[in-house]
Amino acid sequence: MKKSIFIAFIIALLVVAWFLSPIFLNQNNYNKDELSESEKNLQSENKKDNLNEIIVESTLSKYQVIDQSIYLQGQTKSNRSIDIKSETTGNVINKYFKRGDKVDKNDILINISIENRNELLSSLKKELEKIKKEISLIKETKKNNIIKTNEQIKVHNEQIKLYQIEFNTAKELIDKGLGSESKLNLASFNLTQAKTNLTQAKTNLKEIDINYKSNSISLESQLENVKSRIKNIQIDIDNTKIKAPFNGIVKSSFVEEGNYIRPGDIIANIVDLNPIKIQGYLSETDINKVNLGTKANITISNNLKKDGIITFISPVAETNTRTFEFIIEADNSDLLFKSGLTTSITIGINSVKAHKISPSILTLKDDGTVGIKTINKDNKVVFYPTEKVKDTIDGMWVKGLPDDVEIIITGQEYVNEGQIIEN
Repeated sequence: MKKSIFIAFIIALLVVAWFLSPIFLNQNNYNKDELSESEKNLQSENKKDNLNEIIVESTLSKYQVIDQSIYLQGQTKSNRSIDIKSETTGNVINKYFKRGDKVDKNDILINISIENRNELLSSLKKELEKIKKEISLIKETKKNNIIKTNEQIKVHNEQIKLYQIEFNTAKELIDKGLGSESKLNLASFNLTQAKTNLTQAKTNLKEIDINYKSNSISLESQLENVKSRIKNIQIDIDNTKIKAPFNGIVKSSFVEEGNYIRPGDIIANIVDLNPIKIQGYLSETDINKVNLGTKANITISNNLKKDGIITFISPVAETNTRTFEFIIEADNSDLLFKSGLTTSITIGINSVKAHKISPSILTLKDDGTVGIKTINKDNKVVFYPTEKVKDTIDGMWVKGLPDDVEIIITGQEYVNEGQIIEN
């Protein structure tokens, strides 16, 4: 019985507690809401009192010296490569090289049989001397004929003078009735004949010059033809000795002693590796950072290094990659660099003082100038135009700022240049 009364008492207490719980809960919630509202008012007041601190946040930045060098991959190329070809016919009678040999300019590579070239050259030289003598002879003949004809002209002029006197005398006598018609006619005939002879002599003088020129042109033509043939045969004889056109290395050989070769047949391929050339490609962002003569360092896979300079920059970008080809040349007199090697290229550019920033803090002036807003020692907002030096994974390096500067990193869009920032 006592146990039953105890259980009933417990149940009654639980029921009373259940009925009273909403009152206490509502009271607690009310207090919490009242405190929350007070806190909100306090925070609002603090915000009003510290407005500039909320919208503007800054950090001190110090410069670092940044290496602007450009790092690229490239490939070595020979300075030049040429297929040496025969320019004449004949059998290879001597061969003085093999693959891999180093050769110097004008070294003889092969000898080709001379055959009858020397005999033909000797015959042509004799014909040349003969024509020269003929030319000399017609010159002498012309000179003698001119002298002889001029003497005749002189004689004819003297005769004309005498015959003119005889004619005038005979005519005067006839006019006076003292002369005879026969003497006048004879004098007239002699005068006319002398004038005819003079005219003929002058004509002969012109014919002498015409004949000389005609014969001279013919002989000169023959002379030039023989000279040309002599020159060609001398060149042909020289071509029987094929020489290296420049210092290089024999990459390939295509003939052996005894081979019969014709004009155009390839004898060998020679490669010039000094200077060595390195081909690379510059991006659009880097193309204006380098110039002809800019120094570069080249490293190949076995860590051999050489210094070179840029000797060519393409004025036109590659269509597919939008990159610009460039060529570096480096001294390779030791021939350690071969053609076709992959290289690491470092193009040296002057170091620069720069600050590392987040690209998000960059802002624009009304005129479109890109830069950063900072706070100077007088708490005044100052705008500095900046220029990108390079990008990294975790930020951007820019130049154009003072060595030490307070950079606004939050709220820069809400303050204007020249505005005072309250601490």
